[in-house]
Amino acid sequence: MIDGADPMRKAMMTLGWASGTASWWEGAYGGLGAILMLHRLGGGEASPLGVNRHLSMEPDFLDRMIGDLKEAGYEFISMDGVLDRLNTPRPGHRRFVCLTLDDGYRDNLEAGLPLFRKHQVPFAVYVAPGLVDGSAVLWWEVVERLVSSCSRITLPGRNGNHPIPCHSVALKRKAYFALLRHFTEEIGEEEQMGVLQELCATHGMEWSTAAAHDIMGWDEIRRIAADPLCTIGAHSVNHYHLRRLAPDVAFDEMVRSAEILQEKLGKRPEHLAYPYGYADAAGLREAGMAEKIGFASAVTSRHGTIHPDHAQHRHALPRISLNGRYQRPRYVRAMISGFTTPLANGGQRVVTV
Repeated sequence: MIDGADPMRKAMMTLGWASGTASWWEGAYGGLGAILMLHRLGGGEASPLGVNRHLSMEPDFLDRMIGDLKEAGYEFISMDGVLDRLNTPRPGHRRFVCLTLDDGYRDNLEAGLPLFRKHQVPFAVYVAPGLVDGSAVLWWEVVERLVSSCSRITLPGRNGNHPIPCHSVALKRKAYFALLRHFTEEIGEEEQMGVLQELCATHGMEWSTAAAHDIMGWDEIRRIAADPLCTIGAHSVNHYHLRRLAPDVAFDEMVRSAEILQEKLGKRPEHLAYPYGYADAAGLREAGMAEKIGFASAVTSRHGTIHPDHAQHRHALPRISLNGRYQRPRYVRAMISGFTTPLANGGQRVVTV
């Protein structure tokens, strides 16, 4: 989503890197390394209003970034490798980078796999079976496309229909955020698909248009999973905000995702990514569930680097988001140095849940 603080963040990261402050802070805040979070590779046209552009990284930049980090001495390792580092930290280990991709976009296979093979870097793809089967969709992308194609949205409500004008770019963005609030605050997680389907039908748009051709099918997931560089992880079944669910429903979302992936791919996933993954979406309850189910690790989207202390918090590992609005090497290097960790977390060094 568009963030008015972007220019300030970019200026701070540029200053931190150019002044050498970020390199100096690396000793205290950089830890053992960083797990990086990506989503789309390319696919900028999937965000016609730019509100979801942060979820899309250009393959050319990813290519350059991997080369830049290798040249700087970083070692690329898998999620299993991250746990090995936590189990047996050794002095002299190079700082690591671990690449993870959420949701299972088709471009992970088409654009990502050739890059990962070129550089021989391991990666993990976190898959939500509901997105693959089409029983769930990435609703925020559908909402963005719906708003971009309409001049007026009619939102049904308890007190009658609520018209939302969207005949200009500014009004479209305002309408998008109004609908975002509706889907995340005013209706339940399990209501979202029905409401979205009704909205799209009312406005003449196929409800699954934005995701149907963007997420890998099972045959494609099998193809990417067959590559020795790839680890397939679980991402719940329906990509629900887990903390908004009753405990038994949240637990079922996690455990069934592992069971379905085992059935479809012949191997039970050992790693989990919480959907959304920010502080309000994944907490101690979810971390306890992930551990009870038997996942070896679980990652959030909390901003932070990995430290030896995380050996006691394997189900609450932070990640650095490779944000599509920060596609400059200096931003990436500043973030994985740990320079931005205390800025994003009130001075906190080791970020968990």
